[in-house]
Amino acid sequence: MKFFALFFTLSTLLFAELEISFPEDEEVVDYKSIVAFEFGLGSLSRPKVNTISGEADIKRDFTNLGFKLGAEDIGLRLFLSYRPIILQDATAQSFGIELDSMIDLSSKMKFFYGLAVGGLLYEIVDKNETSTYKTSWNNYYGFGTGLVFEISKQFEIEFSGRYSITNINDDSVDSSYVFDQFMNYYIGLNYKF
Repeated sequence: MKFFALFFTLSTLLFAELEISFPEDEEVVDYKSIVAFEFGLGSLSRPKVNTISGEADIKRDFTNLGFKLGAEDIGLRLFLSYRPIILQDATAQSFGIELDSMIDLSSKMKFFYGLAVGGLLYEIVDKNETSTYKTSWNNYYGFGTGLVFEISKQFEIEFSGRYSITNINDDSVDSSYVFDQFMNYYIGLNYKF
């Protein structure tokens, strides 16, 4: 519940019609709002575990879509994000807040790095029942980096990767969902206005 209260508060502040000025230069800073869509691939994983055949990584691959609302100004951008994640035997959704620092490499290309925090809501098929799901919530935090290429004044293409730490722990006789990290790579389209 605290996460949703924070999410609502930050989204309200982010999209409020605020003019920002700095006393040292008395210049009004004009920010750009951003709507972004992304498509990515990734995996949930945990460190090597002992198995009968030796040590093995436990990993589940996924595909994700993404929708982000945000703003960019003075070399920073802030996003509220939502991503449905498609796994073979589970579904998941991530809700997050991302803050990136932007570095101009040229007039048409930027490098960025930043932090992300949020939550994962996921449903796992309950092997003991034929048509029910077991729902769980876990927080995550991590970082991302990538390149943004300006197509026009309003459109950008983004290539990026994210690494996050979480604590998914649904280990039972019938299913094993114990993961402590996830990584994904994506391509995105940003619309600035």
